[in-house]
Amino acid sequence: MPDNPTPASRSPFLTSLYGERHDLEAFIERTVQGAMTGGTDGARRDLSQTEQETLSRTRTRIGELDSQIKPLEEFEQLRSAGDTVARNYPRPTPAAQPGGGEGTGRTGLGAQTHTRSHNYRSRGQVIVDQLRAAPQHMGGQSDQDARERLLSAGVIFAGVADADIAVARSNARDAANRLANDPSQARVTQVTADTPGVLPVSIIGEVMNDVDAARPFIDSLGAKPLGFAGESFKRPVITAHSAVGKQTTQATSTGMGSQKLVIGSVSFTKETWGGYLDVSRQDIDWTSPAAWDAILNDLQEQYALQTENAAGDAFAAAVPAATAGSTVATGAQPLSKWIEALYAAAATSYTGAGRLPDTIWASLDMWTTLGPLIESQLASNQQPGSTSPGSFVGDLLRLPRIVVPSMPNGTLVLGPKRWTEVYEERIGLLTAVLPSVLGVQVAYGGYVAYNTLKPAAFGRVTKTP
Repeated sequence: MPDNPTPASRSPFLTSLYGERHDLEAFIERTVQGAMTGGTDGARRDLSQTEQETLSRTRTRIGELDSQIKPLEEFEQLRSAGDTVARNYPRPTPAAQPGGGEGTGRTGLGAQTHTRSHNYRSRGQVIVDQLRAAPQHMGGQSDQDARERLLSAGVIFAGVADADIAVARSNARDAANRLANDPSQARVTQVTADTPGVLPVSIIGEVMNDVDAARPFIDSLGAKPLGFAGESFKRPVITAHSAVGKQTTQATSTGMGSQKLVIGSVSFTKETWGGYLDVSRQDIDWTSPAAWDAILNDLQEQYALQTENAAGDAFAAAVPAATAGSTVATGAQPLSKWIEALYAAAATSYTGAGRLPDTIWASLDMWTTLGPLIESQLASNQQPGSTSPGSFVGDLLRLPRIVVPSMPNGTLVLGPKRWTEVYEERIGLLTAVLPSVLGVQVAYGGYVAYNTLKPAAFGRVTKTP
C-alpha cells in the first residue's frame, strides 16, 4: 500500500475507512488474545467455530477497505499540492480598479498580479498542470507552459530541476508576503456553522453488540460431530455389570459370581435451530458500516447463544437433587461450609458412576456467592481456588470451574464430564435472492443433540430453602 497522507489532510471519507480498518484490526487482536488466555487455568484454547467464521469475514472486509483506500491515498497526495497553492493564491477580487493596465500591478478586472506569478483558480487546475508538466506526458514530452505556470506559483512537480525548485520556493514566499501585506485583504473567519450543508456525519467503528455469544457449557464438553443420517441415535450404556466372587470350594462354583452384563442405551434426538431475515437491497448497499455484516454476525451469535442455553438447561435439569450432606444453610456462610458440601457431592458423584469428578459447573448467582469467598482466602495466602470477575473460567478445589450464565439460579454441579454429551453440525449461512422485492433472504442454523448418559454420575450442591 502506498504511503498514506497525514491524518490532518485526509478527507472525512478516507478517515472513516482508516478508522474502520483500525477497529477491525483491534477486534482481531482481542479475539486472538482471548483465545490465548481463555482456556483452563489461563492456558491457550482453540478458536471456536463462531470466532473462526467472524475472523474470516473480518479479513475479507479489511481487503475490501484496502482496495478503496489505495486510490484515495493517491488522490489525496495530488490534492495536498493543490491545497498549498489554493492557500497562497486566492481567486481574483471582482472589484474593478481604475487606471488598470499592463505593468501597473492591477488588471482591469481588479485581480492583483505580479511578475511571473500565475493565479490558479482551483485545485483541479493545479493537478492538471502537474500531470502535463510530468516527463511522461505526451509520450515523454512535458508541457513547457504548464511547467512555467507551476514554477511561477511556487508548486513543485515531478521531474523538476533542482535550480527550478529554488525559484519555485522563492515565488511561493513572495506570494505569501504580498498576501499578508495587502490591506485590501480583510480577514474573515469561516467556521463549520457556516457550511452545514457539506459537513458529513461519520459513523466510526464496528457495531457495538451486547450479546455474549460464548458457549462455556458446550465448550467445556467439546461438541462432537453430528454428520450422520437419521433423526435420532442411541448411545450404549452399561446398566448392569457382570459379577465376580471368591471361590470357597476348589473345583466348584461355590461363591463365584455369575450375572448378566446388561447394555442399555440413551437416546439422543436431533434438534434444528436457526433464524432468518429478509433484507432489502437498499439496506445492504446504502449503510456504512454495512448492515449486512451486522445481520450475519447477529444471526450466528444468536444461534450460539440459544443452543448453549438449551444444552445447559437440559443438563442442569437432569442432575438429581442434592443429598442431605451437600446442602448449605441459608444466609451468609463461610467457604468451609461450601467445601464440606462440595466434598459430599463429590462422594455422591463417585458412588453413582465409579469415577471421580473432573469439572464443576456453576450458575451466575453461585459464582457471585463463591467468588468473593475465594478472593478473601487468596488475600490471606490460602489457595482454595482461583477466580476473576473478568472471566467465567476458574477453578475450585483444584477442579476446573465453569460459570454457565444460562443455568437456573442455585445450580452448582460437579462430576465427570464424560457422562454428558453434546453433538452439533452447523448448516451455516444460506442466502436467496428475492427479485420481486429487490431483496435478499438470509438464514443461519444447525443441528444439535444433547443428553446426559448417567445423571447419577453428578452431585449437586444447594442452599436449604
